[in-house]
Amino acid sequence: MINKNVFNKTKNSLIKINIIVVVSFFIIFSIFIYSYFQGLSYNSIDKKLRLELENISIQLSNTSLFYPIVLKDPSNMVYVYEGNRIRYYTQNGYFEDIFPERKKNKGNEFSTYKKNGYTFRELNIEIGKYKIQIIRNIDSEMNSFKQLIFVFIIAIIMAVIITYFVALYLTKKALVPIETAWNNQVKFVQDASHELRTPISIVSSKLESMLKSPNNTVIDEVETIADAMKETRRMKKMISDLLYLTKEDSINKTNKEQTNIKELLNEISNDYIDIAQVQDKVFNINIEIKDEIIITDKNKLRQLLLIFIDNAFKYTKKGDKILIEVKDKGNNISICVIDSGIGIKKEDIPYIFDRFFRSDNVRNKDIDGSGIGMSIAKMLCSSLNIGIDVDSKLGDYTKIEIIIPKK
Repeated sequence: MINKNVFNKTKNSLIKINIIVVVSFFIIFSIFIYSYFQGLSYNSIDKKLRLELENISIQLSNTSLFYPIVLKDPSNMVYVYEGNRIRYYTQNGYFEDIFPERKKNKGNEFSTYKKNGYTFRELNIEIGKYKIQIIRNIDSEMNSFKQLIFVFIIAIIMAVIITYFVALYLTKKALVPIETAWNNQVKFVQDASHELRTPISIVSSKLESMLKSPNNTVIDEVETIADAMKETRRMKKMISDLLYLTKEDSINKTNKEQTNIKELLNEISNDYIDIAQVQDKVFNINIEIKDEIIITDKNKLRQLLLIFIDNAFKYTKKGDKILIEVKDKGNNISICVIDSGIGIKKEDIPYIFDRFFRSDNVRNKDIDGSGIGMSIAKMLCSSLNIGIDVDSKLGDYTKIEIIIPKK
């Protein structure tokens, strides 16, 4: 029933959004971690270069040209210039010339650059009459950065793969209620259209038959008019039930208050005593409870009981019995509506709360009804936190029990 193209587009969009969100998070997180560790590494290297600078500065206080400078860390390359001549330099195999290129001094300056395939971190500083270059090879640190980037790339790829399957699973789970609601909506529209089509067709045919006999009087067409009015009332009742059912779907508020269950049942039963006499049916009520006061929504409970009692009268014939039985059941109150009517097939019981459902034996007997009442009853039970159980035998009896919490 559901539009598969819309469903698939929605699913793919949700998966893409999940992947984009996760990948964006990983990229931002990776950039932050990379920048943090890069900063830590540069700070550590710069600290070593500063320590070497302090060590050299102390040794330069000796004015002897032949006094050797001892490096604190042999990994450092040091070049000391006095004016335009070299005062001290470190021999190494990194540079083509003996001395590296001297950069224009801008004060205390750290810089990173590549030369001959190597990466260096340099401190270029001027102290008094001396210009000092302290250079350190940082290829090992750069390799660590590259490995960290590689790890992040692998992690992001793995995150994309994992996110795809997780998003696919979660999206399917998330769309299940949407698909169910969509299918229910389509089924609801189809069923409502089907149920309304019959009375509309009957009213239309009755009106057409009257138009074909314009000279007939009202007395002549009284039966036709009566049938049309009957179907109109049926449509009006069905539309009213549909509107209430829609309201219950969207508004699930209850107005709970202290309710005397015995008084409520007596009020309801008084309305049906005369109906039972007219229809030649036996109607009894049996109340055996200690505490008659419960906390519930009185109006909704009344409507719930009216639906079950109406059905009991509707699906019984002359001479049948209808009994309302009320008993204590632990911390709950049990209210049973029992009738000796046409009953329900065992295989139909799970579907009696579906909208517009009517069993074949009911439709074949041409009993008025739309199949909406039990759907409303189920909604009311859910709203009132009331349990419901149905037991029936075709052609013998139907027993509907509701369990109402006392508190």
